[in-house]
Amino acid sequence: MQKPRIAFIDDEPRILRSLKMHFRQSHEVFTTTDATELMTYINTHEVQVVISDQRMPDKQGTEVLREVRDASPNTIRILLTGYADLNAVIDSVNEGEIYRYITKPWQNDELKKIVNKATEIAQQTHGIDPHQTLEFSSNNHSKHNSNKRHILVLDDDKNVYLQIKNNFSPAYTVSWANSLEQAAELLQRNKFGVTIADVTLNQENITPIIYALKNIQPDLIVLMLTEFKDAHMVIDLINKGQIFRCLPRPTNLAMMGISLNRAYDYHEKMVQQPVLAIRHHVEEVPLLESFSFSDKLKGFFLNFKSWRKDK
Repeated sequence: MQKPRIAFIDDEPRILRSLKMHFRQSHEVFTTTDATELMTYINTHEVQVVISDQRMPDKQGTEVLREVRDASPNTIRILLTGYADLNAVIDSVNEGEIYRYITKPWQNDELKKIVNKATEIAQQTHGIDPHQTLEFSSNNHSKHNSNKRHILVLDDDKNVYLQIKNNFSPAYTVSWANSLEQAAELLQRNKFGVTIADVTLNQENITPIIYALKNIQPDLIVLMLTEFKDAHMVIDLINKGQIFRCLPRPTNLAMMGISLNRAYDYHEKMVQQPVLAIRHHVEEVPLLESFSFSDKLKGFFLNFKSWRKDK
């Protein structure tokens, strides 16, 4: 039986030897220090997983993974680096659409767990191009039906909501919550395809909300609109929340429009092909009981999964 294929690119041969040793029993392993050589391999083989270092002499890992995405969309992409550079982390989301961001030094057991899950996902979604445009019939979500295209804006600033509403209605139905209680009520009444969120709401960190929602509703596409300052926070949003894009404040409406259209197109694709949801598998998050939310909100999130079944 053919082993699944994994490719590693790193500028340190010592690291490549170590990675090959760890995965040669379970995978057919290809290693290289050269991006051109990697792309030749990608173009001539079916590769389930690619893991790239970020800092290399000729090309950044985010660039490499973007090329891999374009050449082989089904391949799961992982960035492995010893430097938590904020711009690189953001690019890994916006350009490479990576599955995980792993920092060096890594734990062998944890890396194997991530690689095995990534391999399983690639095999289960074999033959499905996550970037292929689908035809929308009258029985499916219409691109021009705002009643079907619901967006939830989670932000303290009403002006952000008004900017989005005024610029993107009537193509989208835009709802706004400036508190967790309002968000709970809106999420109970509607199924949103995209949420645009800041990392804080009323000075409270709401990233655990994002993690929980992605666990419960994998086809919810998340655009983070915030002042990104902490690379490790963005890494957590990738690994635990599978965010779709990182958008800086103040709002760039042109960038927002492109990201919003792509996000909702992808949501509709996931609705049509539910198997794609496993490509956005997220890490387990702490028990909801440990979050510093009100009892009302704890109850809301504990019941959210059953509500979604009725939508």
